[in-house]
Amino acid sequence: MKTLPLTAAAALTFALAPAASAQTATTPVADCGPVTGTLRVADDARVTPDMARVSEDDVRAAALRAVPGATVTDVDLDEEDGYLVYEADLWRDGVEFDVTVDAGTGQVLCTELD
Repeated sequence: MKTLPLTAAAALTFALAPAASAQTATTPVADCGPVTGTLRVADDARVTPDMARVSEDDVRAAALRAVPGATVTDVDLDEEDGYLVYEADLWRDGVEFDVTVDAGTGQVLCTELD
């Protein structure tokens, strides 16, 4: 099999790909679509706080990093697309944001305008 050298533009795109995907998690979107987390749960399963690996305080901090200057109004642990996630509601300048945070890692999975 023959390998081709990367062009400078392709190499730069490849190097920046992780940063671009991380930005997607915090850039508000209209709809988050399917969510992929680290803790699988059955659809519509009853969830309890002891199932999560991160605290609600960690979720609040992650949500505020995703939407700087906002106020967290609510945090709920929930099942979304078969994964255990926290859903945080935030307000900033009269706009409501929903931030989905992985209950296993504390990583922001999606930030959407509500």
